[in-house]
Amino acid sequence: MKKAISYIISTAFAVSLLSSCTDAFEGMNTDPYGVSDEELLQDNNYIGQHFPTLQKAIYYNVGGFGWDFQTIQNLTSDIWSGYMATPSVFLGGRDTQTYVLPSAWTDTFWAYMYDDVMINQLKIKEKCEEMGMETYAHFNAINTVLRVFAMSRVVDEYGPIIYSKYGETKTGGTYDSAQDAYKLFFEELTEASSILDEYSKKDEVASFANFDMAYEGDLTKWLKLCNTLRLRLALRVVKYDADWAKKEGEAAIAASQGLLKSGEGFIVSGFEWMHPLYTCSIEYNDMFISANIKSILGGFDDPRLEMFGIAKKDEVLGVRSGIPDLDILTDKYKAVISNINVETTTPGVIMSSAEPYFLLAEAALRGWNTGGGTAKSYYEEGVKASFNEWGVTLGDYLNSHAVPAYFIDPLADYADDETVRNLAVQNNIAAASTITPCWDDATNDEERLEKIITQKWIAGFPEGKNAWAEWRRTGYPKLFQIRQNNSQGVIPTELGVRRLPFIQDEVTNNPEGYAQAVQLLGGDDNGATRIFWDVDKSNI
Repeated sequence: MKKAISYIISTAFAVSLLSSCTDAFEGMNTDPYGVSDEELLQDNNYIGQHFPTLQKAIYYNVGGFGWDFQTIQNLTSDIWSGYMATPSVFLGGRDTQTYVLPSAWTDTFWAYMYDDVMINQLKIKEKCEEMGMETYAHFNAINTVLRVFAMSRVVDEYGPIIYSKYGETKTGGTYDSAQDAYKLFFEELTEASSILDEYSKKDEVASFANFDMAYEGDLTKWLKLCNTLRLRLALRVVKYDADWAKKEGEAAIAASQGLLKSGEGFIVSGFEWMHPLYTCSIEYNDMFISANIKSILGGFDDPRLEMFGIAKKDEVLGVRSGIPDLDILTDKYKAVISNINVETTTPGVIMSSAEPYFLLAEAALRGWNTGGGTAKSYYEEGVKASFNEWGVTLGDYLNSHAVPAYFIDPLADYADDETVRNLAVQNNIAAASTITPCWDDATNDEERLEKIITQKWIAGFPEGKNAWAEWRRTGYPKLFQIRQNNSQGVIPTELGVRRLPFIQDEVTNNPEGYAQAVQLLGGDDNGATRIFWDVDKSNI
């Protein structure tokens, strides 16, 4: 990891986003293996060749390694979502765990999404138009779903983005507000849903199967993913504009073929897929189970805990984020805490098949028309779907009144040095919540929402970007605060990081666009400013 971080800093992200929008297109037309476009026309390869990169880029794994994934995901959203933590010392401890946001880390996500998503999606669109939309409209609809999936994550972490004007000559630096980007997302998903519905009913269409990392070319499942993503984004904006959210959400629920069902999650594999967490957690030995996972799942006696982490000392053990004295404790922690339980070939779960049920549960709780189910029935179906997805037995879990557990720092138990134990015991902390798995013991809608989001959080492990967004939106699950905040007062400890700053390449090479972006953001360009949907008011 030290080599990787050094590499990132030394390169300083010299790639220019404006160059990516123009000069890079010519390079995309030249196949590095010497295969002509005419040869690629066979079996729809001319268009389809770009899709594996696009699918991998959402949960970043284009190269099959982990150093870039670590800064894109692990050291930001995976930690801030409460899923993971690391006792590794980076940058002298002044890093993302202590709310310092080094641009060499926070720039990575933006740079790779434009390099690997926006360039490829534009090539797909152009080639679909070239070859005929009457034949390839469904390819472009899938392209739209993937683009919106990826770029909605960029909006959710930075705010305003370059989107509607992307790729236009001399206008690549023009930003859309985050609100306008969301409006476009809904429009694009609506159109994509209609096209996928039409083409899924045709007797013969150009096959997408050879490029599909998730659904083996099943257009109906891509349609369901499109609708489910639309519902996810609708609930994201519910505190900003409840009427807008309800309109989009109910339309997604009522759309043809509905939402994804149990066993239909967006899970990618094949095409030389290598799970990037393997590199970060197992090879680098940098990413571990967090104290939040240990407290919540351990308290619930949840069998999924044993699937999430690799047991050490005969149990899965976690560690808190943002704690002091790591210069002394790093190696001692790594000897006892649990790495993430992942292998190189483990498929990447980008959207769990349990999530649609939890989306419906919240929608029903808010009084939306969900087609007849109740918040309780959807909630319980979501838990069942997650247990099935993880291959563990449900038992009497849904009747459990167990609560999250008091967290005991592993070194407070297992260290053989009194000084170490005395340092570690300061990290012991009472559980952040008294929530239970049982629906019936909730006394009000706020408690019911906490149950829904907490179980959605568990089901979504280990993909932290959506979990971090949901935590910012709802405050759930309740997480342990960090002990050491090095942000110099910029980011309040009790609120945590709310967004990523815009990348330095934009500050330097697109000053007019950057100034526009900050104006559209409506606040300072730092980690404390909220994204538009992150509204500081009650949930219900």
